[in-house]
Amino acid sequence: MTERGGTVGWIKDRLLRRKPGGAGAGGLCDCCNDPLKRTRAYYLPTREIVLSQAYWESAYSLTKGMIDVLGEQERQWYFSENLRLTASQRNPWSICENCGEYFVFDRDTARDHAVHGSTPAGNGEVDPSGCVLFAAAAWERVFGRWPANVVPHAVVGTCDLCRRNVHSQAPSYTVSRSRMAEFLAAGVVDGGSLPPAGPAEDDWEMCQPCTALLAARCHRTGLGQA
Repeated sequence: MTERGGTVGWIKDRLLRRKPGGAGAGGLCDCCNDPLKRTRAYYLPTREIVLSQAYWESAYSLTKGMIDVLGEQERQWYFSENLRLTASQRNPWSICENCGEYFVFDRDTARDHAVHGSTPAGNGEVDPSGCVLFAAAAWERVFGRWPANVVPHAVVGTCDLCRRNVHSQAPSYTVSRSRMAEFLAAGVVDGGSLPPAGPAEDDWEMCQPCTALLAARCHRTGLGQA
C-alpha cells in the first residue's frame, strides 16, 4: 500500500470511529464529548440533531483537518457515510448547555427527559434524504463549497446577522424591529454584529444557527422565546 493510501485509510478509520452519539454513553455530551451529568443535560431526538445546520457546522469543524487531506471521492464518501450514521441513531442525544446553542427546542421538556431518563417525542432514526440540505449547507460553510454529491439548492436570501446564505427549502426566521430592539437592550444580540443599515426588509431575517443561539440566550436571561 502506498504511503498516501495508508494515510488516507487511517484517516477514514479515525473519522468513522467518531461515531455520532445517542444515549449519553459514559456521561458525555453527544456533540462535544465533554463530561456531562444527566441532571445538567438535555435529551433530544435524532431529528432535532440532523435538522440543525449549526450542529453539522460544529461536527465538520472538529474533523476539518482530517477531511482536508482526503481526495474528492473520499470526501464524498465521508459526507454520505457520516450523514447515514448520524441519521440512524435510535437513542436520544444527551446535549450539554453549550452545544444546546445549536438547536431550537423546548428546554424545560428536554431537561425533564434527561433528568428522568425518558425518551423524547419523535425519537428514532431519520431518513437521511430529509436532512441532507442542512448537512450540505454546513459543508459549504466550513469547506467553502457545496458537496459534489448533493444537488445544489438555490440561495434565496442572506441572514441579516451573520451573512450566511439561506437556501431554498431551508427554514429561516424573522424578528420584528421592535423585538430586535429588546434583544439589543438586553444584550442577547451583539449590536456590533448588526449591519448599520438595518435589515434588508422590514423584519430581520435569521438563519437557523443564529436563531438557535438567540433562543439559548433568551432562555438564560428569561426573555422568553426568540
